[in-house]
Amino acid sequence: MDDDDNVISAVRRAIVACLPSGNPAIHRVAHTVGINARTLQRRLAYHHLTYRRLVDEVRLQTACEMLETNSRLPVGDVSKAVGYSDPAHFTRAFVRWTGMTPRDYHRRVQGRQHGGIRN
Repeated sequence: MDDDDNVISAVRRAIVACLPSGNPAIHRVAHTVGINARTLQRRLAYHHLTYRRLVDEVRLQTACEMLETNSRLPVGDVSKAVGYSDPAHFTRAFVRWTGMTPRDYHRRVQGRQHGGIRN
């Protein structure tokens, strides 16, 4: 279903746009892509996804990109950018997603980019 793939891509983009303002409500995101929330849930279910899981995937991808590209970016700034008002809540979610803290993730990425040499 190419149409579903296009919708999911559009939903991902809408979620990214909503993240800095907090939790992206499904009704708001669905309206942005031109469908109702229940239709969005059905389309996601067809692909074995839930809205919550999709939001978490987008948050993780966005956070990882930020941590990989800006070595001096505070975790609090990453936290806000992906919709968390409290960096501690973001850190707990990041550990749940990756098994490591955002700082540990950043150190690991920096180590790989510098040939494994740690500063």
